[in-house]
Amino acid sequence: SPLAAWCVDNLIPSWLAPNVITLIGLSWMFVSYCIIWYWCPGMYEANTDLDLASTYAVPGAIFLFNGCAMLIYQTLDNMDGKQARKTGSSSPLGLLFDHGCDAVNTILGSANWIAAMGMVPGNVSDLVGNDDHGNIQSKSLLSEIFGGDAMLATLLILGPMILFYIGTWEQYYTGKLILPQFNGASDGIFLGATLHFVSFLWGPMFWQSTTLADGAIDRLGFASLQGRVRNMDLVLFAAIITLVQEAVLKTSFVVRNYGLQTLRTAMPHVLLVASVLAMVHLDPTILLRSPRTMMHLMSGLFTEQTTQLMLDHMIEEKFELRNRWCLVPTVFVAAMMALGVSFKAENLDTFLFVYTVGLWIYLAFKISVVLYEVCDVLGIWCFDIVTPHPKKLSEVERDTVGTKKTN
Repeated sequence: SPLAAWCVDNLIPSWLAPNVITLIGLSWMFVSYCIIWYWCPGMYEANTDLDLASTYAVPGAIFLFNGCAMLIYQTLDNMDGKQARKTGSSSPLGLLFDHGCDAVNTILGSANWIAAMGMVPGNVSDLVGNDDHGNIQSKSLLSEIFGGDAMLATLLILGPMILFYIGTWEQYYTGKLILPQFNGASDGIFLGATLHFVSFLWGPMFWQSTTLADGAIDRLGFASLQGRVRNMDLVLFAAIITLVQEAVLKTSFVVRNYGLQTLRTAMPHVLLVASVLAMVHLDPTILLRSPRTMMHLMSGLFTEQTTQLMLDHMIEEKFELRNRWCLVPTVFVAAMMALGVSFKAENLDTFLFVYTVGLWIYLAFKISVVLYEVCDVLGIWCFDIVTPHPKKLSEVERDTVGTKKTN
């Protein structure tokens, strides 16, 4: 990125640690996520077709802010590596920290995209009653094919996670991160920012209309599809095609070159994706009742898996399924639901909330311990490249003493 290079060369002081730049970028996304969470806690509040008693005007400026935040995040994410090379502070810690921040950011982007498109993560009839007020959702062909917008919203959340995990999984075996010509780290973020700018300029309901596809459908003579392809459906369909293509290509490449045993390290993520899809399919209202809890649960489990996979790659350890114990409750709940066990909605929501809080407390503790241990081993600080680490000082002192004895 020429812009990132210029900023590092002309604006960033040499004493600023690369990890600080990474954290500032993530902070922009986190602040934007919290603002949209405040205005759209259920993610559907910008959909003005719902005619709910609690309907209120969602300010379009929040989508403008998020679009800018995404571009700032992208630029800063490109700057941290350049700053590390400029200051000579490149290290495995920086790779792990940058990877972890990118993993956390996947949910921040996905959730905000859903809100910006006025997407209802469930059936409109469950939200407003049997009278759906003529909402376009009931006519959408893509929603009908995938079993409702709850499944589409879930795929939109899981899609970036799947691609991110597969990329890390590929790096675990090949030793290098291979990005396709079109990738989420650059093109995906730019397109996501563009989506938010469109929502700011024309409103979130632009994505619920059928203006983009209707003209082409009319010229092609498919009258039965008229009014059944939302503008949002075009975005979702393109995202699903990209997801399938990348997943198939990368998986076949790794299996072909490194054997079927590589699929063992993919199993934790396969179980996560399958369990979440099963839960949403069997309980389509779960994202309407507890949207943020479900998203934070998915994000926590995904972040734990991905960062551990990257850490094991760095220290040349085996990534084991049996060590992913925090995934067990999710798999258990999904399995029970698949077997026909019925959970009361209130009990399930409470369990998922407690589970999610406990998971993130565990993750906070684990991340702090891992960062401390990596810093101690490498003899560096995470957010300071100026102050010498005590371990480095002791090594210098030993070298000085040894030199004096030799003399």
